Amino acid sequence: MKLAKKTKRLLAYVGIIGGCAVLAMTFFTISQYEKAKYQASLNTQLMCQNRLNKILDADSTALEDTNTSAYHSAAVWWNKVNEDFKIITAKNSAAYKGTAIPAYLLSMGALVSFGLVLKHAEKAKEKEDEEAVIKKGEQ
Repeated sequence: MKLAKKTKRLLAYVGIIGGCAVLAMTFFTISQYEKAKYQASLNTQLMCQNRLNKILDADSTALEDTNTSAYHSAAVWWNKVNEDFKIITAKNSAAYKGTAIPAYLLSMGALVSFGLVLKHAEKAKEKEDEEAVIKKGEQ
């Protein structure tokens, strides 16, 4: 079965706009997940920093003084967790940006392609109308 020129154009239009829209929604969904991970790791990092600061306020030598500081083990633990979450937060931030930027670009691509498809469809319709007038004039 041979498809009409009009049907082929319609399928191409749907493919272009639909493809951009589906990819944009997919990347948007993933970016929201990455954003939630980033916010959770940032909150944990800030909480760890706050706990470490409270310990250091109570005993400013808690990280270095292994013999006399009662807070040494707690300070070392909160410092380690804080350093770990700095790395995790940086990775989550990069993942969020890495998915949010394509989502934005693909959504803009869907909008732009919609406008271009409308413009192309209008020109194609005008061309078909002219061809119909020419065929009618030849009869």
